[in-house]
Amino acid sequence: MKTDSPYSKEGIVMKKFNSFKQKKVIGALLAGLLLTGAVAGLPAQAKPAEAKKKEAPGVLVNGFKQTLPREPIVTEGRTLVPLRGIFEAMDANVEWDQYEQTIKATKGTNTITLQVNKTKAKVNDMEVELSVPAQNMSGITMVPLRFIAEALGAYCVYYPDQNIILINEKTE
Repeated sequence: MKTDSPYSKEGIVMKKFNSFKQKKVIGALLAGLLLTGAVAGLPAQAKPAEAKKKEAPGVLVNGFKQTLPREPIVTEGRTLVPLRGIFEAMDANVEWDQYEQTIKATKGTNTITLQVNKTKAKVNDMEVELSVPAQNMSGITMVPLRFIAEALGAYCVYYPDQNIILINEKTE
């Protein structure tokens, strides 16, 4: 017995869309809606490149990875590292004047003198302008790595693909 009830076995949907062509069109529309909904959600899930926090670069001195008391930081495009850690890695003698907030490092015939929060430094009694000064951060004095390495007679190279800074002392 055949009824016209929408709840019948044949149902209202099947009665209205009983041809193969109609079913194909409806299927394509539904698939399109599902895909459009999935694609429309992608931009909301994407994270902007600026949101990624770049990791601090690793530091190698003469081929040995340095474990520093504090992670290096990048300020104004310059990498700052803990003073004592980098000077000791390069076998330099370090003197710290708490009252004057002055750092003096000596290695061989090279002497560096710099002061916290000052952009002027001295290398072998010659005044040099720093792009970023030494800074005190939570009790740790951070110094510009490239300046320190080169002033002590070493090469300093940054490899952005590996996010590593290599310091190699010049050999005679």
